[in-house]
Amino acid sequence: MANQQKNKKSTATALAPSNIAIVKYWGKKGVQEPVNPSISFTLSEAQTKTTVQHISTKENLKLEFYFQGDKKPAFIPKLETLTNRLKAYLPFLNKGLLTIESSNTFPHSSGIASSASSMASMAHAFLEIQKNIDPDCLDTDQNKLLSEMARLGSGSSCRSTMKGWVLWGKTALIEQSSNRYGLSINDHVHPIFNELEDSILVIRKGVKAVSSTVGHQLMDQHPYAAGRIEQANSNINKLLKALQTGDFNAFSQVCEEEAMSLHGLMMSSSPSYTLLAPESIRAIEQIKKFKEQNQVQLTFTLDAGPNLHLIYPKSQSKIVVPFIETHLKPLCENQEVIYDRIAVK
Repeated sequence: MANQQKNKKSTATALAPSNIAIVKYWGKKGVQEPVNPSISFTLSEAQTKTTVQHISTKENLKLEFYFQGDKKPAFIPKLETLTNRLKAYLPFLNKGLLTIESSNTFPHSSGIASSASSMASMAHAFLEIQKNIDPDCLDTDQNKLLSEMARLGSGSSCRSTMKGWVLWGKTALIEQSSNRYGLSINDHVHPIFNELEDSILVIRKGVKAVSSTVGHQLMDQHPYAAGRIEQANSNINKLLKALQTGDFNAFSQVCEEEAMSLHGLMMSSSPSYTLLAPESIRAIEQIKKFKEQNQVQLTFTLDAGPNLHLIYPKSQSKIVVPFIETHLKPLCENQEVIYDRIAVK
């Protein structure tokens, strides 16, 4: 019996979507907590699937990680950081052999944040294994716990543990908000914002010139840090009002201001980084001109890279998609455009 217990095997598989932030989180404090609140929505098709197998042994935890079927030892240090942080929540992570297999439904380096969906799906699989081994040790709200555990791997991943619109970060505007976990705000959202299309222009592929971790660290001594925090909190207020009332124009203003502010912060940091490509600028100029000429409900955002997310209500697809195909697709690397949409609740 002792030998059987020693070699007990537990397996769990979980899916989690990526998300795109409208009000950006940029800058950390403590252990993976944001200096300002953020709001995002999760994507429908862009997901990570993670399968975790744990074999119990008396030895300290050993890790193996596979991505898209290939062993990736370079990822082990990040996983060791995550599992060390999660041991207090999930006792099974103290010992044994842990094998993690991860795969994405979307191309790598395509403008979709893979760390968010990856860590969220991993945290979910870990939680399922702990529930199988000893469910009595989980005596808290498991939705909050899952989001908090995902955050400890990648901050924005706490917004990928639930569908639809998610707020992360403490704000006086929402009493239940927290720096420790994401909070669904779907009940505060007008129906127009539950049918958004998200078409991603893959302007450039490849590893970013600066990692998100380094980018967040640059905010510690940034000369505009205080102003950025003030701006983000103001935009949270504006965005919540726009989402509640169905005001797409107000939504668009916040969306584009946040996107350009993020890149402005990187360009004005020390050292500075310019992550926009010439084609990114050309695409933005064409989008703005198209909006003015056609009075169409269309906006854009970017993460910390050159690729654009075009966001628009499904009702606008008949006019927006031909514009993308004719004018924007030629600006993309290998003419790649990824058509996705919000994952509704």
